Amino acid sequence: KEVCGMKKAKDWRELIDVMEPQSINQLAAVYPSVDEVDLFIGAVSEKPLEGAMLGPTFVCLVGDQFARLRRGDRFFYEETNQPSTFSKDQLEQLRKASLARILCDNSDDIALIQPLAFVQPSFLNQRVSCSSEAIPRVELHPWTQERPAA
Repeated sequence: KEVCGMKKAKDWRELIDVMEPQSINQLAAVYPSVDEVDLFIGAVSEKPLEGAMLGPTFVCLVGDQFARLRRGDRFFYEETNQPSTFSKDQLEQLRKASLARILCDNSDDIALIQPLAFVQPSFLNQRVSCSSEAIPRVELHPWTQERPAA
C-alpha cells in the first residue's frame, strides 16, 4: 500500500474502508497481524473501486505495470525519437482505430454496434450504424509517399 501512496494499516480496524468486515475477520483468523497478510491475498480481498473490477492496491500495481511496459518498449507506437516513429498525422489516424470499426469492416452481419464494443450498450454507449461518424474510419493517406520522378 505504501508503494502506491496509500496509508499503511496498523491494525485490522483500519481496513474497513477497503474491505468488507467478513473479509477482515477471515484474514484476522489466519494472519497474526495486518503486517503478515500476503500481498495477493490482501489485494483480492479489497472491495473494487467504483466502476472497476479491482481494489485500490491492484489498480495501483496493474496501472504501474502497464505504464512501465509502455515506457520500456522502444517500439510502442507513440514512442518518439525512434526510426519507426509515426508522424503526427499517422498517430492521429491510429488513435481513431477501434474494435467497433474493425468488427463493422470485417463482419458480414453487423449493421449496428456500440462505439465502445467491449462495453454493454447503454444510454451513453448506444448502438449506432456502422456508417456512423461515431465509429470513425482510419484514413491511410498519411502513409502515402510521393514516388520519385523517373
